[in-house]
Parts: sequence; C-alpha cells; structure tokens
Amino acid sequence: MVNILPSPDSSPLTTEERYRLLAENSSEIVYQTQGLDISWIAPSVTRVLGWEPHELIGQPAVKLISQHQDRTWVDANRIKLERGEDVSQEMLLNAKDGGDKWFSGVAHPIQGDDGSLQGFIVSMRDIDQKVRTRKKLQESEQKFRAAMVNAAVAVALTDANDRIIDVNEAMVRFLGRSAKELRGLKMDDLATPEDPESDAALFDELMSGKRESYRTTTITERLDGKTYFGDLNISTVRDEDGQVTWIINQILDITEQVGVRQRLVQMATIDSTTGLLNRASIVERLEESIRETLSWGGNIAVLLVDVDRFRSINDSLGHAAGDQILAELGERFERAVGKRAIVGRYGGDEFLLIIPGAGTERELANVVGQVTAAVGQEFTIAERRVVLTASLGASFHTPLTSALGMIQEAAVALTEAKRQGRAQLQVFDTVLSNAARYRLQVEQELREAIDRKEFVVYYQPIIKLETFQPIANEALVRWNHPTDGLTGPVTFIEIAEESGLILGIGRQVLEQVCRDIKTSTALKGKVAVNVSAVELSDPGWLDSALAIITESGIDPRRLTIEITETAVLSTGRDIKTDLAILRNLGIGLMVDDFGTGFSSISLLRDLPLTGLKLDRSFVDKMLNVDGPENKLAQGLAQLADALNIHGVAEGIESQEQAIALRDMGWTYGQGYHFARPAPLVEN
Repeated sequence: MVNILPSPDSSPLTTEERYRLLAENSSEIVYQTQGLDISWIAPSVTRVLGWEPHELIGQPAVKLISQHQDRTWVDANRIKLERGEDVSQEMLLNAKDGGDKWFSGVAHPIQGDDGSLQGFIVSMRDIDQKVRTRKKLQESEQKFRAAMVNAAVAVALTDANDRIIDVNEAMVRFLGRSAKELRGLKMDDLATPEDPESDAALFDELMSGKRESYRTTTITERLDGKTYFGDLNISTVRDEDGQVTWIINQILDITEQVGVRQRLVQMATIDSTTGLLNRASIVERLEESIRETLSWGGNIAVLLVDVDRFRSINDSLGHAAGDQILAELGERFERAVGKRAIVGRYGGDEFLLIIPGAGTERELANVVGQVTAAVGQEFTIAERRVVLTASLGASFHTPLTSALGMIQEAAVALTEAKRQGRAQLQVFDTVLSNAARYRLQVEQELREAIDRKEFVVYYQPIIKLETFQPIANEALVRWNHPTDGLTGPVTFIEIAEESGLILGIGRQVLEQVCRDIKTSTALKGKVAVNVSAVELSDPGWLDSALAIITESGIDPRRLTIEITETAVLSTGRDIKTDLAILRNLGIGLMVDDFGTGFSSISLLRDLPLTGLKLDRSFVDKMLNVDGPENKLAQGLAQLADALNIHGVAEGIESQEQAIALRDMGWTYGQGYHFARPAPLVEN
C-alpha cells in the first residue's frame, strides 16, 4: 500500500496537495473528511465500487460501510483518532450495484492548531478475495470438525509438527487412550509407519505440496499390551497462503486383515530392495555365528557400513534411484567379499557385514578395503554419474558381547567416523566406549540444563578501532554447571549440535539477549548472536526466533545474527529466504570465521550480509608483513569496504595487532586485548 500519510510537521496546504496527487494516481480508495463527512474522495472509487465521487462528497463516511457488518468498532476508532492515533480496520464496503467488498483501511487524523479532530484521511486496500477465502476456510473447518466427531473412521487432527490437536471417539478407541492424554503427543509415535524411511519421504512431499495425500500401514502398540494395525490416510488442510494448518490422519482398523500377512512378514528373511538378508535375519545370523565361534574358540567381527550423505541422492534423483544404488551396492558387496563375510541390509542406507575369523584390525583390513573399493566405483543412475563414499564402524567379539552389543559398538564407532569427517573406518575400543559414555552423560545433563535454564549469556564488546571505544557486543553462551561451575562452549557445543539440543540452548540465549536489550542500560549498540548449522537446518527455527523477538518488544535492528560459512553450506536446505526475511526486519547478518572455508567470496555475492568477521587465524600471524596472512587480511579489509559492509577482526590480543589492523582498513575489532567475555553489569 502506498504510504500517503503526511509528516507531522507538513503545512496543511502542502499535505493536501501531496496527498491528493498520490491518491488520484493510486489503485486504492482514498478519501478525506471534514468532521465525519466525506469532503473529497479519489476518482478510483468509481472503478472499485462504482460510485461517482460527487455521489459521496458531503455524505457521512459510514455510508460506505455495509449494513451487513457489525459497526461497534466505529466509536472506538473515533476515540483513537481524537487522541491523534492512526487506526486500522477491516471493513465491508457498499458497492453502488448493491454488492459488498472487503477492504483493509488505515485512517490518519487531521488535527487543528488546538489539537481538535478536524477530520481524517483514509486509505483502503482491496482484500475481498483474501477475507472471503479465510471465511470459507473457517466455515469448512467448522463443518469438518462437526463431521469428524461422529465419523466411524478414526480421525486425528495434528499440527505441522505432527502433534495431536484433536481426536474423535473412534480414534480414542483405536489408540486406547483418552482425548486428553492424546493431545500434544506425536501421531507418528502412536501409529508408527511400517516403513519409516518411506513414510518420511512421503510426508516431506505432502508438506511441500508435491502430493495432496498418501496412505501407509501403521502399527500401534497400545498401553494395554495389544498391537493394532491401521490403514492410515494422511492429507492436509492449508490456509489462504498455502501453509499447512492441519494434518488430517484417518485410520481404518485392519488388525484382523494384517494378522496373516504379519506372520508371513515375520517369516521372511530377504530385504526386498537389495535381495540381501534383512535386519532381523542378519542379526539372527550374527547370533548363530557367535555361537559357532564360541564353540571352537575363534574370532568374529562386524562391520557397519553407512553411505555418506545418501539422503542427497534421494532428494536429487528420487527414491527409485536411491533404491537402485542400494541394490547395486548389495551386489557389489557380495561379489567383493565372497565367502569371507555375510552381508545384510541393516536399514536405510546401512549394511552390516559379519566377518568370521577376524580378531584384529589387520585381519579386518582386507574386507574393509574391498568394501571401500566397491562403494567408490562410479554408479550410473538415470544417465547421471554418481560417486559415493562410506563411513565404517567395526567391533570385535568378546566373551561378554552379544550380537546386539557388537552392533551397538560398531554403531558407536560409525558415529565417530562420521564425526571425524566421514569416508573412513573407526574401530570400537575402550577409548570410544568411554567417549560414548561421556557424550551420553553430557547429552543427558544438557537436557536437564535446558529444563533448569542453566545457560547464561556473557558479552564481549566489539571495538571501533579508530577510537578504541566499544560500539557493539557479541553474546556468548556459558553453562553454569551445577557441579563443574561455569564452563565455556568448547565443552558442550559439539554434543549439543549432534544431539539437536542446540535448538533449545539457542532459544534460551536469544530470549536472554532480547530481555537484556529491553531492560539493560549497560548494553548499548547492536548485539550479535551466533546461530549454528543445526538451527539453520531446522525449518521451525526462523518462526521460533521471530516469535521471541516479537514477544520481547525490542527493535529488531538491535540484533545481528552471526553464521559461519560452514553452517550455511551444511544446512541441507536453501536458507536465503530466511535470511532475507531477517534482513527486511533490519536484523544484521554477519559471516563469522571469514576466510577459512572454500566459498567465502560466493557467500558475499549470494547472501544479504551486512558484515564479515576476519578469522583469528589471520590475526595471529598478521604481524609478519611478508606473510600471506598479512596480505589477505589487508585485501579482505578492502573488499569489505568496497562492498559497504562492516569488517570486524577477531582475536586481537595486543596493541600492535589492533593498530596494524586499523591501518589496514579494518573498522572494528574484538579480542582479549580489549576485554574478555563477561556477564552484564549495570552501570
């Protein structure tokens, strides 16, 4: 909508001339009143509502309002206008032909020299289609809820996060819990799909709008110990903007029909995609191999193989292509290891190999090499060349280890292989065992810490190098551990990110920063908040962050979001739209650790950044005037200046570094030379 409201200091004549010039060329309805009567109205009213201007001039403004709309808001709005406040209102207006149309109106008071209300200026925008669509949706929702209550089929309404909003009586009977118990629980946990991987893909397509509905078979383990099977049909209800408001889950009880089929499935031993032993069968075969090994005192190892970033294959080429790769991998593995190992598909893109006779890494090496070579051979899928790598975790049998215990140990080793950078082998040992226990302990403590709000925010000032005066701050999280005391992020951030708990920590940090900005007089200028790759990858992060900022009531321009280029490149989804939304609100965007990755320059081109931070690795070595770090630091300062974005040099620990960076052209600096991170202290 064109902003036609005059500035408070404009003279009446200048205001009216400018106002009418804009209004006469506007596609909206614009009018001015003298008192409560229309004194002038833009010619656009003829095209929009059919009235000629002279038919309305001199008439009360309320003549435009349809008799079908409740007018109780009129007096309240008039009081606000008399106080000098702008008011906005959705209004149903009369068209000359007798029809009604919805508009969104904004009224600005015109006051006399004595402050009395002389009239007002109103600008109205056509929102008829939007309002009618919304009302139809509301009516449809009411009808659907009424039909759902009495439906014979079990129905549950869930939100976009799969949490139950409402259920009918049939669903209560099917799940064996009351409606009160079910609300807020995840539907997926109550009616679990038989094929979670396939269901996840279908659900993603449903939420993205690629399909309107889908069906799947679910298994429900009820609290009374009974197992129920359902034919689940899932569809969505979307609002006028196409966003999912509800997910409709309709379940037909097929427990009796599934009974025979389930027994046959339990008897089956072959994975349908790869032709290999399926999960249950490979575990059973491992148990048999362990018994045989124990009978003659031999050795045995297991190798868990996970295809790196396999999800990108499904996302880019489709699930059929992914299944084709899995099938070919299964064939390659069996050809490669021959009779030296037993191969099975453990689930998803994971394969499990049982290797009798292997008791050391050296004895395992031959099979590992063959498996790695099999994965590394080029695939041709849908006329496209695909090259893959795999992460591997291995464990060896001990007298106290069960089949599932060996697989769990291999899984721990596999997780470590991924954490170390993927495309490698890790073998389970006591070090990994202790590390795994430690990580589980920290993860549990982090969950409790989030519940107890043990995280605190420290602030480190950002200095203007020309004056050496603080102009902004960076917010840094600390954990006030109940027994270990205050600990820095290096002790817990990695585990928090891998476990997904960083989402809860990030929310608490942002909430604290917003409270401090709102209430503290000591916190001046912008405040930078770090956001991790895990947070950026979460589709709900932006909505959560905006809700926190809005509820706090702060000016969004006081915030800067810091992201690393690694975070941007590893999110797995396009975040440009999210970042653009933040920038449109006035929130700054700064790339941290700049210059350490492979795509720094492209980030400056592709993202709406307001600043960059020179990584401390450049600052550490920059006093060597002939070194490459010095030249790059100087060049990056010039680049930031040319792009008109803020440049902040991190890790300044001496006066010499500060002066050198200033002379290079760096505007801002940060580091222990100026101040260490500290809690907020009021002046």
